[in-house]
Amino acid sequence: MKRIFLVGCPRSGTTILQSLLASNPEIISFPESKFFHYLLYDLFAGKLPMRMEAFFNDEIKRPELLKGFDDSQSVETKASWFIGILDGLAAEENKSIWLEKTPEHIHFIQDIERFAPDVKFIHILRNGMDTIASLYEATRNFNDLWGSGWDLNHCIESWKNAELISYKYVNASNHILVKYEELVENKKSVLENICNFIGIDYDAGMLTDYKKKAANYSLNKPWHQGIERDITLAKVHKYHKYFKESEIQEILTHIDWVNSEVAYKVAVEVSELISDIAVPQICDRLCCTILLEGNELGTVELPACNGMVAGAVLADAIAAQFAWQILDRFFQHNPETLQLEWTLFLQEIWNHPHSLDDDFYNPETADEALTISLEKDLIAVEVSAELPNIKVELSEIDVLVKVGGVAIGIVTVGVENNFVSAQKVRSTITRNIGFELCVAAVREALLGKPLDSEPSLRSRLASAAQQRSNQPDWLNAEGSGGIYPQDAVMFGRRGGATGTSVSRRAALPAQALRELANSAAIAGEPIMQIPRENELQKQVFYAPEIIWQKSPRREIAHSVKPQVFDNESVTDQLPIIAYRRISPDSLNAVTPQCLEQDLQYFKENGYYTATWEDWEKAKLTKTPLPGQAVLLTFDGGHLDFLTYVFPLLKRFDFRATVFLVAESIGKTNSWEKAEFPEVPLMGWPEILQMQDAGIEFGSMSATHQALTALSPAEIVREGAKSRAILERGLGKSVKCFAYPYGDVDKIVEHLIGATGYNFGVSYGSNFSSFDDSLMSLPRLQITPENRLTW
Repeated sequence: MKRIFLVGCPRSGTTILQSLLASNPEIISFPESKFFHYLLYDLFAGKLPMRMEAFFNDEIKRPELLKGFDDSQSVETKASWFIGILDGLAAEENKSIWLEKTPEHIHFIQDIERFAPDVKFIHILRNGMDTIASLYEATRNFNDLWGSGWDLNHCIESWKNAELISYKYVNASNHILVKYEELVENKKSVLENICNFIGIDYDAGMLTDYKKKAANYSLNKPWHQGIERDITLAKVHKYHKYFKESEIQEILTHIDWVNSEVAYKVAVEVSELISDIAVPQICDRLCCTILLEGNELGTVELPACNGMVAGAVLADAIAAQFAWQILDRFFQHNPETLQLEWTLFLQEIWNHPHSLDDDFYNPETADEALTISLEKDLIAVEVSAELPNIKVELSEIDVLVKVGGVAIGIVTVGVENNFVSAQKVRSTITRNIGFELCVAAVREALLGKPLDSEPSLRSRLASAAQQRSNQPDWLNAEGSGGIYPQDAVMFGRRGGATGTSVSRRAALPAQALRELANSAAIAGEPIMQIPRENELQKQVFYAPEIIWQKSPRREIAHSVKPQVFDNESVTDQLPIIAYRRISPDSLNAVTPQCLEQDLQYFKENGYYTATWEDWEKAKLTKTPLPGQAVLLTFDGGHLDFLTYVFPLLKRFDFRATVFLVAESIGKTNSWEKAEFPEVPLMGWPEILQMQDAGIEFGSMSATHQALTALSPAEIVREGAKSRAILERGLGKSVKCFAYPYGDVDKIVEHLIGATGYNFGVSYGSNFSSFDDSLMSLPRLQITPENRLTW
């Protein structure tokens, strides 16, 4: 007899999974017995006889089975009796397996394993926000049945404790952990996996017969109403209905802590081969301690997609975060090298040991080089090879820049008198590619190799470039040291500045492939090897090395209205201001009078509205913006923006960015219904009217969900779906993303950047600095209680 216990936090989908499994012809199951909960929980121990009477008399209608129960016996004897009863019930029905489902039994796993050494456990885990909200709803609506004490904190602790217990067993052979969201989305494949774990064949009837089983096992309990419906993911989230923003923030604090506790943790030495890391399928995130010749540098956090973190993605993330420290250690191994400075790096990579810093940025610096003729408008150059002078009969050319044989971007170089000097190419690359040269050099020449061997950085890069030139299919060919796995689905480079999220490699969840492909198709971005509908899911990557289009980053000025700057001031700390609704008649809104005072202050003190690209360039070059700059943002896209905000912006000559919840366009702010009245949002006619008047629009996700509570697939869907909706509607690219509730961590930041956004904004109490990630810029949130003070 095979004995299975199904456990998890209450309201996490245990009854649905029980019903599906019990529809297999080899499995018998029962309503919740709560046996071990009453047997072993001191608070309930004296109530075990009453509980057993209810179970056998009222729930399974077998009162005769109580004859063998004796409450005076030992715990072990009573446990043996109960397991024997379930064995007998299964035998009566000629079943080889029984499945007991009591969520609370998760707290007694070790005892159950002691009583039944051959037992197996199925854990079901569900999104924390949804589980906590569902617990909160059920215990509010049916307090007499659930008992008192279920305040919000108790609901949080119940989910948190169950989650932590389940992850303790992630590697145990007699335990399997199942995500509720994955079950709902991929019922057949998840059930096949569970059946394989149990040791039985999957039966197609499991997906058709579960509704009747669900009605039997739920005992028509009121909180199980609707359990027999088709199993689909909810489009409306209960926490929007029940929790105020302060409560959502409190829940997210606990979810973030749990996320860090259950992350798959490893250590990687950067001077040794960096390989793919297999991660248990249930784990969504990798926390990697980075070691540099045995010394800890810090940690890198990446999403785990489809049970793996690719070595190429990890290497790219390590280089992006720690390139300078790794390069410094490499130069330290040469006793003749001076202390590492940027000029020293440029001297090494360009093989100009005597040039000064300004020489690398001056296009007119004298330089001897061979001259070649170019017939087309694109040339590829490798930084570890000598650059040529170029004769070409065009006004400008595009230069595809490679480091160690890997493309890292395209820069545009102006042509004068049919000639481009090698120095002009070098200076253009240095100015436009910037620190990404260092990131790419470390990634391609130093990571995964001993740092104390002889070859110079430039010679290492030349060797890597030569190796790849001998392998035309090096990008993902098996056995050739390719970057990506063979047959992987790859999304090529999108437009944007080198050194931002545009340049970062990323693995993406195959479950979100449809949304990613739709978004990329609307944006006109390259896609390689999309599988046909019936093909197996493949690994999916954002591959910035695939460059099929010219970069929009050219050496030309933006066509914006000229600004008058105070020559005595600059902006190296940018205030990014976040407003929500502006209205004279709502408790949650800033009044138009207050907004007018803020704009009046900005105007009188010489502020102007910068663009996102202005701040991007300032950060990448560490060059302050001229004058007093500010960025103004408005969240939600409320319809009364047209009435109260736009006239004031126009009057004071300021621009702004409005962040839209893509699937709520033309509807209401339903995500705030627990706290504030629902009001109409702008529809497409109003949005396009505002766009024509100079208002920029960004995304605030598809459905305004707290992203750190979601799986990688759900995060990517929120980013990709909203981008597709907005870019189709606006007819232009959307590069800014505002995290709902300001909720972001390294995983969210990485995935939202990979789905096509160059800028991400959260909330904070400070101005944005050069040290901030472009994908996590802090904004000062303005509310009726929190006004601007300068």
